[in-house]
Amino acid sequence: MANNIPTLFEKSLHTMDISDKQKAVLQASLTLFSEKGVENTSTSDIAKLANVAEGTVYKQFKTKNDLLQAVVGSIINTVVPQIASEFVNETTNNDQSDFKDFLQNLIQNRMQFFTTNLSQIRILIRESMTNEKLRLQVIEKFTHLHLKRLENSFTYYQQQGQLVDWEFSRIIRYIFSTTGSYVVPLIFSGNTAFDITHASQEATDFLLKGLQPK
Repeated sequence: MANNIPTLFEKSLHTMDISDKQKAVLQASLTLFSEKGVENTSTSDIAKLANVAEGTVYKQFKTKNDLLQAVVGSIINTVVPQIASEFVNETTNNDQSDFKDFLQNLIQNRMQFFTTNLSQIRILIRESMTNEKLRLQVIEKFTHLHLKRLENSFTYYQQQGQLVDWEFSRIIRYIFSTTGSYVVPLIFSGNTAFDITHASQEATDFLLKGLQPK
């Protein structure tokens, strides 16, 4: 199962020292931003879905942009680390002796996650492209993700002679950039027809040509 950003976001709200009404406002904001887009969502829409007075929205968040920053900031600082942790657990708990199977499972996992959470990822990427501070936050958070267990899995396959003897960061960069080449265009095309099984098999076959020892 791919991690669900809205569900993890809702859980993250319970850890915040804010009122129930403020939590409802943030949850409604993510829902509407994802469904309608930021530009097509009004504060009155958010207040209605959150079942609060519009004045309650403005009491904590002076502008819609403040709301957007609060939503995105929570995703980056709280949700992303949870996603990374669950991703590592899901991909490393499978007992796969063959690197090809392991690699395809990893790629398929990320493709499934991306397509499941496309509308939320679209918000994150679009805002990162126009907001320098936010872009630096994203880079900082992803740079310090804890992927040691995944690195240990790669080391195992290297010791088995199934994976080229490169640094972990170099290998994961190739894998994620190839995976991204399949899913990132979905952000801008609006196309939802995507065969994950075929795409993950194709990406795996392509990557194995460079990642298997000569």
